[in-house]
Amino acid sequence: MTEEQEATADVFPAEEKAQPAEVSAEVLELRQVSVATVRGQKVRLESSTARTIRAEEAELESAAVLRLEAGEAEVEEAGIGVLRAERAELEECNAWLVAAQEVVLEKSNAWAVCGGVVQVEGGRSLLVIGRHLDGAVQPVLDLRGAIALGLAAGLSGALVLLLRQLLRRK
Repeated sequence: MTEEQEATADVFPAEEKAQPAEVSAEVLELRQVSVATVRGQKVRLESSTARTIRAEEAELESAAVLRLEAGEAEVEEAGIGVLRAERAELEECNAWLVAAQEVVLEKSNAWAVCGGVVQVEGGRSLLVIGRHLDGAVQPVLDLRGAIALGLAAGLSGALVLLLRQLLRRK
């Protein structure tokens, strides 16, 4: 491999070749591919899918990733399962879990967000945990909703158990 190839690895799918299972290099730029694992110092993923990405710097655009671990993650219009980073910035994304020291969500939805500093501008989250929250944080479930859900679940469970006992006696 030449020095240039080691510094930057471009992966473009060929119709007759199988997709790579693992790609690693210091700097990676992947477009329109599907890979299992990506490892690198700096990773850019565009219009692609990956099961796992581990990088110091990750930049995703129109991508789908199951698990992203990075020092700094910048994500735009993507779907992410679990994102763990020192700093994460998501714009128009959907995520299941986002955990970082600093989280910025712009028009993004997440099931759970956990961080030291959490900044939310648009979008919705079911659970937001942070030492410092900025922006219009609109959790799907607030305190009243959580109490109502807990009471409804408890009463429903008790009713099911009561009906089950009554049906056994007959």
